[in-house]
Amino acid sequence: MRFKRTLIVIIVVLLIYGINRWYDYREKNLAEILDANKVTAVYFNIRPFEEDKAFNRKIVNETSIKVLTEFFSLYTVKKTGSRNFLSKYPEEQFTFQLEYSDQRITVPNLIERDVALIGMDQYDIINEPIDYKWLEDYLAKHGQKF
Repeated sequence: MRFKRTLIVIIVVLLIYGINRWYDYREKNLAEILDANKVTAVYFNIRPFEEDKAFNRKIVNETSIKVLTEFFSLYTVKKTGSRNFLSKYPEEQFTFQLEYSDQRITVPNLIERDVALIGMDQYDIINEPIDYKWLEDYLAKHGQKF
C-alpha cells in the first residue's frame, strides 16, 4: 500500500513538472511574453547613445504603446533556455525596459533580429526576423526625450 502511494506521488510530481515545462517552452506570442496589455511605459535607447543614461527615450502615450504592442504581437517566439547570447547583428538591437500598471519594472530586455532576451530567458523568433526598420522609425517618431 505504501509503495502505491509513493508511486502515485511520483507520477503526479512528474506530470506537473512535464506540463509546466511544456507550457514554458511552447510557442507563444511575443506580446504575451512581455505581458504587454499591462504596460504603462517603455524606456529605450535611440542612437547616438548617451554615456550617462541607461535609456534616453520613453513612450508613455497609451495609443503609442498599443501600436507597439500590436507590432510585438505579430511575432511568435519559442523559449530556448536561459540567457546565453552572442550578438550577431549589434546594429539591429533594440534594448528596452517596461513599466507596468502594478508598478513592476522589468530588467533590460533585448531584441535582435531573430532573438529576444526577455527577463532571464532567451527566445527564438520563429516566424521572421523583427522588422527593425519599422521599429526604429516608430521609436524615433513616438519616443520622448527624458
